[in-house]
Amino acid sequence: MFVTKKLFSLSPSAKLLKNVLEGHTLHSVRGVSQSFNYEDIFKFYSDAPAPAATPLTDRDYERFISKRSALRQPGLTRQITQLSYQAGRDAVSLAEGMASSAVFPFTHLRLETSGGAEVTLEGEKLRAALQYVPTQGLPDLVSHLRQLTSDLHRPPPLPRDVLVTSGSQSGLYMAVDLLLEPGAPVLVQEHSYTGFYSVLKPYQPEVIGIPEDHHGVIPEILESVLEERLCKGQLMPKFFYLVPTGSNPTGTVLPEGRRRKIYELACRYDFLILEDDPYMFVNYTDQPVPSFLSLDSAGRVIRLDSLSKVLSPGLRAAWATAPPALLQRLQLHQEAHCLHSCTLAMAILLQLLQTWGRAGLATQLRGARALYRARRDALAAALRAHCAHLAHWHVPEGGMFFWVRLNVEDVRDMVFKTAFEKGLMLVPGQACNYDTSAPSPHLRLAFSKVKLEDMDTAARLLADVIRTEQAKACGNRAERVATHR
Repeated sequence: MFVTKKLFSLSPSAKLLKNVLEGHTLHSVRGVSQSFNYEDIFKFYSDAPAPAATPLTDRDYERFISKRSALRQPGLTRQITQLSYQAGRDAVSLAEGMASSAVFPFTHLRLETSGGAEVTLEGEKLRAALQYVPTQGLPDLVSHLRQLTSDLHRPPPLPRDVLVTSGSQSGLYMAVDLLLEPGAPVLVQEHSYTGFYSVLKPYQPEVIGIPEDHHGVIPEILESVLEERLCKGQLMPKFFYLVPTGSNPTGTVLPEGRRRKIYELACRYDFLILEDDPYMFVNYTDQPVPSFLSLDSAGRVIRLDSLSKVLSPGLRAAWATAPPALLQRLQLHQEAHCLHSCTLAMAILLQLLQTWGRAGLATQLRGARALYRARRDALAAALRAHCAHLAHWHVPEGGMFFWVRLNVEDVRDMVFKTAFEKGLMLVPGQACNYDTSAPSPHLRLAFSKVKLEDMDTAARLLADVIRTEQAKACGNRAERVATHR
């Protein structure tokens, strides 16, 4: 468990690294030379103080924990696995049903990064990477992520800890199980991540979508919705699910002022914030925006972090940060579901982060952001050239998507018939709504994998698809008019 009482000042080593990096030139993963400021990529906190709030107690958290989650109990063998890491090598164990390292078929693992760095696992490190570990995660990686989280967010001084998860989707699944009762209300952005809705479906909740503009969730509408429910005596939501930076699908970056207002509403109307932030490093505004975790003076934030978008989805490199009363429950769910995240993936991630250091990680992150920014700009230019009079959109401030509105009632047939037949793959707006059967005039366009030289072709195809669909609609209207005559 880490208690963030001293995070408002940099550690001596962090100060040294800051001095070394400031003003130096680093090279992105694509070879683009850029001036780098230490806090540019690693600052997710505000210089202004966090909101004043009364911290929740362990008893307070009981009202947020679902009946199902409250029934979970720790397994004794998992507790013994945790103890084995504390007992040392001299202890003789007749307790653990672990495979013998003598049967492991690998003796050496070597990976080379695109920048020429080497990640090597052999001997005891490799044997540990191929073995069971405590549910919380590979202990050295857990320690590393605690420090990284503290340095990046500098949250107010409350007890918190981290849990390594198999991607942030796993953390999301466990958090919903922790908090949501069947049929209960839940707050979401008006258009949200399809993977979250997939998790929600079996609970059949009352989904309360809060409208957004091009800066994200509108706090005044959120306040109005909550006050109306309170006055009517309706069941109040226990949590608000948010993708605050580079929202999927809208690409918005929630400004600091709105984040503070939403946090104040969480304290006033007694709900938690489930902060899912996989695009935190893909913010194109060049303005550091404080995370909800950095504002969390009451212990109301469960934060989900991921390196999938800037490192590798296949590593499933992700972790949850939460107050102990909630994190322990998440850990019990993970224990029952999969024991722990993939040890080999955790060992590779740890070795990579240690090999790179903060400077190497910063280079990777800035390179990824520069690559995605260039692709965003290329698609924006192509859409302006070919679709300016056919659709409406805002250029995304973060993330990987354009959220495009067409002058049609529904895009479903256009996506699965017209576009597919013309060789263009699209995602219909229904995928980002809880009710996927309702019509939607929106498309989600992902630019992250498309090469720069293919953006113009993609926009031309899209324009052709839209015109074809408009011609069909005109033909159908004319046919209906003729039939009525």
